[in-house]
Amino acid sequence: MQKFILPFVSGFLASLFFREATLALLHAAELIDQAGFSTAPFAPLGLPEFLANAIWSAVWAVLMAWLLRVSSHRAAPWVQAFVFGGIVLTAATVFVVDPLRGIWPTGNMLPRLAVGFASNAMWGWGALVFMRAFMSETRDDD
Repeated sequence: MQKFILPFVSGFLASLFFREATLALLHAAELIDQAGFSTAPFAPLGLPEFLANAIWSAVWAVLMAWLLRVSSHRAAPWVQAFVFGGIVLTAATVFVVDPLRGIWPTGNMLPRLAVGFASNAMWGWGALVFMRAFMSETRDDD
C-alpha cells in the first residue's frame, strides 16, 4: 500500500492543498492572472481543470516516490521533491500535455515556466509532506 496508494493519495491532496493554493495566493497577490482551482473544462475529459490536475499529479507522485525512494526509514528527500515537482511536472505540462491539447510553446515562455515551476515545486514538497505524514514506521516495505 505504501508504494502505490499512499503516494497516489498524497499527490492528489498535494495538488489541492499546495499547488492550487500556491496559484490562488499568487493570484491574490496580483502577481499572476491565473487563479487557482480553475473550473474551466479540461479537454478532452471535460473535468474541471483543478480536478484533472489533481488526478495527473497523483500519478506523478507515484513516480516521484519510486524515483526518490521515499520510505519511512530513510531521510526525506525534501530538496529533490521540490526540484522534481518544479522541473519534471512543468516540463511535462509545457512540452507534452499542452501540445497534446493544441497549446504550443511559443513566444516568451519565462513567465509561464516561472509560475509552473513555483506551483509544481510546492506540489512536490507538499506530496512529500503528505507521504511522510501518512507512512507507517514498518521496515518491511523495501
